[in-house]
Amino acid sequence: MTLAIYPVYLSDLESGEPWTAVRRVLLWALASSIAVVAATVLLGEGTVGPLILKGEEYRDEMLDWIRTGRGPEGDPSLFLVPKLIEIAVFTVLSLASAGFLGLFLGSYLLNYMNFYVGCLFLRAEDWAVPALFGWPIYAIIRVVGYTCLGTFLSIPLLRRLGRTELSQGEAAGLLKVALVCIALDFLLKATVANAIYQPILRGAIGV
Repeated sequence: MTLAIYPVYLSDLESGEPWTAVRRVLLWALASSIAVVAATVLLGEGTVGPLILKGEEYRDEMLDWIRTGRGPEGDPSLFLVPKLIEIAVFTVLSLASAGFLGLFLGSYLLNYMNFYVGCLFLRAEDWAVPALFGWPIYAIIRVVGYTCLGTFLSIPLLRRLGRTELSQGEAAGLLKVALVCIALDFLLKATVANAIYQPILRGAIGV
């Protein structure tokens, strides 16, 4: 999936249009999310799960959280360090590859999240609940933040290679949006995951 979006993403950055690149990546993320969720629902988790890296592991972790309210999803003491490491890895990969490996990591993260959401659809009697709450608002904000951060971090290598005249100063708005989104992700994940999402999802899938 990364190979499908990267040439267009690169073209936008070469043309000096970083916000267009962000919009395209977000549309790609939406389309790939719909595809993985639909495949899981139509083909079954037993078929799709083995094809998704970390898919079954993440599904089991999240279903356990829905059942018990315990786990990294809503506990800052468990999610903060792994998330900071994830951001650090994403930063290094994006800088080193003009965004390509950052998009690759993003695709990996999206895929196992979307597989889990597809599994919620398979378990819920009312599909409106996973449709509205399967992807929590903080996770959506995180995708926006990572997209803006990765786009901002793509610029230095492209400038060094003479592929764009964009400067990071010109694209500073991307970094501001990224930092706000990442901070909101942490804050909301720590406050509303257990207070709102877990009880709603628990009621929906009957565990």
